[in-house]
Amino acid sequence: MDWPDGADKLAESFAELSLERTITKGLKSAEEIDRLTVDEKLGDIERAVYLLSSGQEVQRISVIKSLPQLLRDHNADCMKRVVPKVKEVLHVAGSDVQVAATQAFLTIIENQIVSYPVFAQTFLQSMLQSIDNRDPAIAYSWLETLLEVISFLPKDIIKKEILTITISKGQLSQSVHSRLASCKILGRVATKFDSFMIKKEILPLVTSLCQDVDYEVRGCMCRQLDAVARGLGLESTKSAILPELVELSNDEESFVRLAALETVVSLLSLLDDETCVNTIIPLMCRFCENALQNEDPTLPSVAHQFGRLCHGLSVNLNEDQKIWFLDFYRRMCVLGLTEGKSKSSDRMTPNLLNIFEEEDSYAECRQCAGYNFPCMVLFAGPRNFKTELYSTFSSLCDDPHRLVRRTVACGFHEVAKLLGSSVLMIQQELINLLKDDSPEVLEGLVPHVPETLEMFAKGGGNVVTESKLTGLADLVPALMAAESQAACSRRWRLHRDLITQFECLPKCLTSDQIYYKFLPVLFKHLTTNRVLPVKLAAARTICVFIRHNRKLEQRQELCCRLIEECCHGNSSWKRILFMDICKILMEMFSKMFFKEYFYEFVLELAQDPVANVRLKFCHLLPALKKQIKLPTDRPLLQQLELMVRRLMAHEKDRDVAERIRHSVLELDKIQIGMDSGTNRFYMDDDLADQRKEEEERLLIELEEKEKEEAEKSMKNPSSAKVGGRKKSNEDGKLTKKGNKTMKSLSSAKSSKTGKNSPIGDASSLSSSSSIRPRKGSDGSAAQATAHNVVKRLYNESTSGHSSKKSSSSSRKSSATTTSSASSTSTDGKPRRKISKS
Repeated sequence: MDWPDGADKLAESFAELSLERTITKGLKSAEEIDRLTVDEKLGDIERAVYLLSSGQEVQRISVIKSLPQLLRDHNADCMKRVVPKVKEVLHVAGSDVQVAATQAFLTIIENQIVSYPVFAQTFLQSMLQSIDNRDPAIAYSWLETLLEVISFLPKDIIKKEILTITISKGQLSQSVHSRLASCKILGRVATKFDSFMIKKEILPLVTSLCQDVDYEVRGCMCRQLDAVARGLGLESTKSAILPELVELSNDEESFVRLAALETVVSLLSLLDDETCVNTIIPLMCRFCENALQNEDPTLPSVAHQFGRLCHGLSVNLNEDQKIWFLDFYRRMCVLGLTEGKSKSSDRMTPNLLNIFEEEDSYAECRQCAGYNFPCMVLFAGPRNFKTELYSTFSSLCDDPHRLVRRTVACGFHEVAKLLGSSVLMIQQELINLLKDDSPEVLEGLVPHVPETLEMFAKGGGNVVTESKLTGLADLVPALMAAESQAACSRRWRLHRDLITQFECLPKCLTSDQIYYKFLPVLFKHLTTNRVLPVKLAAARTICVFIRHNRKLEQRQELCCRLIEECCHGNSSWKRILFMDICKILMEMFSKMFFKEYFYEFVLELAQDPVANVRLKFCHLLPALKKQIKLPTDRPLLQQLELMVRRLMAHEKDRDVAERIRHSVLELDKIQIGMDSGTNRFYMDDDLADQRKEEEERLLIELEEKEKEEAEKSMKNPSSAKVGGRKKSNEDGKLTKKGNKTMKSLSSAKSSKTGKNSPIGDASSLSSSSSIRPRKGSDGSAAQATAHNVVKRLYNESTSGHSSKKSSSSSRKSSATTTSSASSTSTDGKPRRKISKS
């Protein structure tokens, strides 16, 4: 249509909406307001009686909900005046008032606001009458409340007030609804009486209801047989309950047979070995075989209960019977699949399969079978997994229905734990699930990725070694494919969770694998992703990778890249994100590490031209002050105070000025820490910080030790196997960026101080008084401490050789190549300073 015509029609549409018309639908008239108005001088009881008598429905609901509190405060008056009014209202009230009353009555008995006899005389009678309400929803609500109340009532009240009515409701002359209610009440009261009482009063009615003419009544009573049997005991169960169960399992209605199956599985823990061998096992074998041959509607339920059934009968089965149960399980796992059908057919014809998705009982059966797979591994034994269940597991992981694959993915970690030393057998299945096209499959796998990868890293043992980490290289492309699939999907929560789970990778992969494969992707999401939770997850995972990276040069490059791309980023949100990263760094690293690498760069943001950045900086001020230790960090404290004074004096933005005033009040309450050499008493934070410093120092010593061993192996090639693969730099951008940054920092440093920066230098770390080895301690003690810390960090065993410290000059020379510009601190050591590029 032409634009003028479209504009006219649009104007007419807006006119019809009457946008300027006053909306009066929600307003109350003067008469309605008068009806809702209550005299303020009325007391609680008088107001409740008045509202119940002449108030609106919403006011009656309010009074009924406050009934427990009224009984606490005015018990006698409330019982005399309010409760009778409530009982009158319930006779004609609607569903909302009835539901409010059920909640109030249950609260009264739960908290024992009134005595049990008073409750039985006053409230219980109303409940027993209300379960026969004509409205099914109201009757169901009162019945469920009555079942809850029975758990709190004593035995004598149940026998006197409830049991008689229950028996009368269970007679064949009563309606189906009454008999169903009787079944549920019988199951609940059976747990309150002894065996003799159940045989005399309850068992005859139970037998009658199990043979009722209506299948719903038979099924409902069948589901209560578990409670009745536990009240009767083993011998009475064998003579009275089992014959009924056998008959119900052969019922003509699938609803009843399904209830019988669930009851048999629940009763397995009660029955003895003789009963299981002679009655239950033949019964269940016949039941399962009939369900499979006749394609019974109960087949999905059979698959769902099959794991519990096998687990409960495992001690009573002989070898032939175990083989039969395993064979039946394998048949259920491929039910409905034609030969050669795989999940590729799901990708080729998704629309055709989705048409029958809800009606595909075969897929539901396979899904339930996949849910029970960990239990079947336990049933068959991990040693027999390859011969008995591996092909079935592979088929389930490659099932054409995505929900089946998702179910298997949800239990994959349990299978990995059960297999133990044979876990590497299912590595290819893990790769296939990680590369699955369906995000739902990935959603099932992601929550337990750390547990699963840790099992593969251990290789079935209790220790993670370097050779095992290198052997997991095949999982790297699959993990990258999973990350790409999550990033391409519109499920940002899935993507965030997967990135968060990547924090476990230092325990499972080498530092080079993480550095060259995962870190480039995380930096890309950190700077380009539009979803803030994903960016924060990427930032935290990057910090974890830095924390556990075993190469000093890579750690320095990553720190420099964070500064260059975030702190010196050309967008304000990047600089705001950098302060969020600083919070993570302060939580994860030692105070020394943060001050040497990031402290002064954060202070630069106090003069940022964007008000939101300065506002974020004001929120960070208390955390920055907590990083300072006197007297060493007095220059940093002076810089911080200078920035605060500048903000207070020159800030023009109203929000920032208000925030800086609040931050100053918080700063005054913070007590600055002292160096450990001058402070005799340690706080918990100080001890935690010292532990972090020691771990960082030991990480550097471990790297130097590995370098020394590598040099020795190069000098003596005959004594060591030489032939490792040459590591290629697969992320050129990252390395070039890091090298460029390090060169610019080094040149800036030379122009300012002419000295090498000690950042990341092992000598500067070891010279700190808080991490200096204790006097009098021998080398073996330090060695044991080092190995314990490194084992905790990486969950791997290290060799028992003593770690030799490198000379200070060698450390400085290694740090010089990657050092940055610095300003001078009080002890004469330069601090890192990166100029904006």
